[in-house]
Amino acid sequence: MSFVLEVEYGNERSAFLLTPLSRLSLRRHRRLALDAQGRTCRTAWRTWDGVQVLPGALADGYEDPDGATVPRGEVVATDTQGRLLRQLPATAGRLQRLEGPVPFDDLLAHVVTKMYAVTAHHLDPALRQSLEQEEIYRVAFRPRSSTSDPPAFLLANTHGIFLLQTTPCRLEWLTREQQIPVDMTDDDEDDMPAWGDWLADYTEMGQEVEA
Repeated sequence: MSFVLEVEYGNERSAFLLTPLSRLSLRRHRRLALDAQGRTCRTAWRTWDGVQVLPGALADGYEDPDGATVPRGEVVATDTQGRLLRQLPATAGRLQRLEGPVPFDDLLAHVVTKMYAVTAHHLDPALRQSLEQEEIYRVAFRPRSSTSDPPAFLLANTHGIFLLQTTPCRLEWLTREQQIPVDMTDDDEDDMPAWGDWLADYTEMGQEVEA
């Protein structure tokens, strides 16, 4: 499914058609799982206890505290205090302003969750030149209404223009030369019994059991 994104750069507007890219479109090889007889395996799910195998697909749903099924249309997002989260509209048909150029480190601080190939219906010449110089822009992009607002980045290379939908990276970047401080102290050390006391209690308990 394709999406339309209209952006403003300076006082000029550009319009893009976004086509999702998937592994299937990037790779033409297909990997099959075979059994000992060379027959193609089918996908199945195993229950959490590992006892049962469920062939085919699975469905999930929502239930209230009483166990009654709740239609998906009635499910709403709330914060930890139970307050409704603000629903942000989809960006289709809504002009979005580009932020940037942004530093490359801004992109590295995020994890790419989805990538779109960009077809420009109309591309501002100044923006085209900036993208050709490998400059990166940040823009709001929501394919559908959502309570979250993940950042997206617009960039280009020799293969074309792309939009990267991302989420903030929660990991800290480390280098091989970077020293990691390690706290060897144990906050519960004072609460632990000494080895001699533990051994004495264990020996006394064993004698009581034998008696």
